[in-house]
Amino acid sequence: MASPASEVRPNLESRLIGAGLCAASAFGFATLSIFGKLAFAEGLSMAGFLSLRFGGAALLLLIALGIRMGRAVIPERRLLVPLFLLGAVGYFTQSAFYFLGLQRIPASLSSVLLYVYPAFVALNVWILEGRRPTPLELGAIALALIGAALTAGPWEALAGGGPDLLGVLFVLGAAAGYGIYIVISNRYVHRAGALVSTAWISLGASVSYGLAGGLTHSWVVPLTARAGGLLVGLILLSTILPLATFFAGMRRVGPTAASLLSTLEPVFTIALAAVVLREALSGAQWLGGALILSAVVLLNLPQRRARA
Repeated sequence: MASPASEVRPNLESRLIGAGLCAASAFGFATLSIFGKLAFAEGLSMAGFLSLRFGGAALLLLIALGIRMGRAVIPERRLLVPLFLLGAVGYFTQSAFYFLGLQRIPASLSSVLLYVYPAFVALNVWILEGRRPTPLELGAIALALIGAALTAGPWEALAGGGPDLLGVLFVLGAAAGYGIYIVISNRYVHRAGALVSTAWISLGASVSYGLAGGLTHSWVVPLTARAGGLLVGLILLSTILPLATFFAGMRRVGPTAASLLSTLEPVFTIALAAVVLREALSGAQWLGGALILSAVVLLNLPQRRARA
């Protein structure tokens, strides 16, 4: 008969491996803003590199899932059409706002501001589903909004200093859009499966970016080795690997711990931006970022919900 210590050890090791996988996922997603900045500097247009990023990710996911699942990778029409439209309209719009903002403000700042989105999720659930936030959730929402104000420094921007105000508004718009996207997509993703849903949503976003780039003549991808390397990084390091490691980690540690560990993403982005792009946050922005991440932690804590 195994001893209690031997029974606990594998479970502990599994959770540590899961935590490491979730942290690796956060690091992978953190590279997205860095690759985005480098892609813009290399001359790639937003429509160009995002259509290829989403298209490449969709292709690799569909091939891998098709090998494992066969025809089950193609969901029934009543799921396939909404998933495709979620990408073609919802994720396309949200990501466009984010990268329009990224063109105007530092990568570290944009990553921190995007993490206001859990507060928007809580607000959208209240508005769309009638589920009132708990006092803890209301406090977290207030904390996130105060943090966003400190991080963005609108008074400085209006005075001619600080970050670009339009860029800040674009990223906050992306956070709001992502909050709506999460609430709406939730009803479809659970039925189709996370990775299958991601594949078809990515395909929808890729088609929209391709059409937008073609119609506006803004689809630009230089045929250089550096541009090719950036695209490979965007597809593999910023998309496929973080998705795979997140779901593998979540199976070991559970959704709450996985969500909390994902808050390492802006921390990694700040570190990468400092090393690669030579960016730095001000004292007020550090404080605002800390408040935003604290709000995210509070919103992910298990809690008892009062009866409506």
